[in-house]
Amino acid sequence: MDNGRISVRYARALFQLAQEQHCEEAVYDGLTRFAHNYLLAISQFNEVLADPIVAQEEKVKLVEMAIGEPLHDALKQFIAFVAEQKREDKMFLIAMKYMEMYRMKHGILSTNVTTATELPEATYDKIKAFIKQTFDANAEIDVKIDPSLIGGFILDIENTRMDASVAGQLNALKNKLK
Repeated sequence: MDNGRISVRYARALFQLAQEQHCEEAVYDGLTRFAHNYLLAISQFNEVLADPIVAQEEKVKLVEMAIGEPLHDALKQFIAFVAEQKREDKMFLIAMKYMEMYRMKHGILSTNVTTATELPEATYDKIKAFIKQTFDANAEIDVKIDPSLIGGFILDIENTRMDASVAGQLNALKNKLK
């Protein structure tokens, strides 16, 4: 069975459990923290979670530590279940699928804003209002600072990119002049 189908099945089961126990948001928050921490140390996580020599209990502790507090009981039980099924190495994919299901159900678009400098809160509010009006969805914004943009920002909404950066405009001008 391929990784995609496995992760979808487990994520769907967790989503149904979270709905039944009215803890969808708490599980979502925990899995969001896990995904963030996983990406920060991806090679170490992959090595430990895929290593058959590492004890199941240690793998469970590692995932729980990556989630941090608060850790909802439903998510804690699910992690133990995944470990019992020897699917710990699929935990990141399961988390990503769950997060996708949660966003879809609650009308949330994952949005990345890359700016040259920190923007005022009012600008983020305008971006959220733009997304609400354009896509009829709420925005979950992740901000990255990249001084190489010189000014302006790049807005990534799901699979759509809007480049309003000075660096992007300079590149477009350079390409026209070629």
